[in-house]
Amino acid sequence: MKKLNVVLVSLLTIIIFSFNSQAQYTKGQSDINLGIGFAAFGLNGNNTVPPISLSYDYGIKDNISLGGYFGYTASESDAGFYKAKFTYMIIGVRGAYHKEFVDGIDTYGGVLLGYNLASVDYDPSLPAGFPEPSVGGVAYSLFLGGRYHFTDNIGAFLELGYGISAINLGLTFKI
Repeated sequence: MKKLNVVLVSLLTIIIFSFNSQAQYTKGQSDINLGIGFAAFGLNGNNTVPPISLSYDYGIKDNISLGGYFGYTASESDAGFYKAKFTYMIIGVRGAYHKEFVDGIDTYGGVLLGYNLASVDYDPSLPAGFPEPSVGGVAYSLFLGGRYHFTDNIGAFLELGYGISAINLGLTFKI
């Protein structure tokens, strides 16, 4: 946790003291976001894999992007007489509208449409005739975010909304 706090403070310091960015989202622009989440959805027990996400945005028009999203997390629980391993994954497409409200910060809001899959594995296994529980289905969401490039190609982002986590923070790369 201390390492995570050092990384967060370092990112905020870089963002505050860097003023040479351009936030306008343009047609043809591509960004890859790699994030870690806080406040994961759908898990019990102790996280074994923190909520991680990978998303891609491509500017199909000025201020409008379309892309993909993948998120994954896992945890486990020990109830004494059994152990359970939980996994949760989302894969989908997302679209966003970008508007610069603050100079140098690409703020955006959008929608995500995808598929989520949650599963549980028990040890020892459930008795014969009991299916291993897993669920999946259509996932949809609204999200809000902000992106700040502290160099021409590297930046930080923060997103709020339904995904693998309610809060997602990470690095963004223009490609």
